[in-house]
Amino acid sequence: MKKIIYLYILESMAEWEVGYILQAISMESILKKQNREFVIKTVSTSKNPIKTIGGLTITSDCLLDEMDENNMVALLLPGAESWNSEENNQILEKALSYIDRGILVGAICGATLALADLKVLDKFKHTSNSLDYLTLFSKQYSGKELYVNSPAVVDCNLITASSAGGLLWAKHIIQYLNVFPCDIIESWYNYYSTGDPKHFTELISQSI
Repeated sequence: MKKIIYLYILESMAEWEVGYILQAISMESILKKQNREFVIKTVSTSKNPIKTIGGLTITSDCLLDEMDENNMVALLLPGAESWNSEENNQILEKALSYIDRGILVGAICGATLALADLKVLDKFKHTSNSLDYLTLFSKQYSGKELYVNSPAVVDCNLITASSAGGLLWAKHIIQYLNVFPCDIIESWYNYYSTGDPKHFTELISQSI
């Protein structure tokens, strides 16, 4: 069985924020000679299609009660304009449970605000769009002493990122999950952060 990375999809999600992690996982088929260990599956509250901010229409692979928690290794929460909707409460409850159980949870942009409202960020080093973003929009947030001014931050099994931190967020996720050896991850990150073709050559030459 493949290791499952669940990506929660919700109305008005910022689909571009998850682009780098999708690309990184897709590289398994190239770098591991088709021996893929990981799969990304979308999960949602219903089978009704959602519309992203960028205009894509996405239908989830499964519902929340269909998640295979025996084979899951991570839950990713994208930014969205609709995190304050009550229909997202169930996935947030699951996220809290996964954090307590040592399962990786990744949150970016607006999803960090949702976690701030649940006091999660009061316990972990974290980042977001800015400290002001959290203090202005979350009445429950009191974790400013743990705020780190960085595009993405790892603390235990919680990885947070700003809306501009999708690349570093993805790097931390694939490092945490050991998707690739460190040399491959560095070549991948260096290529996408600089655009220098020498790093692409390094990346492709390191097929496992």
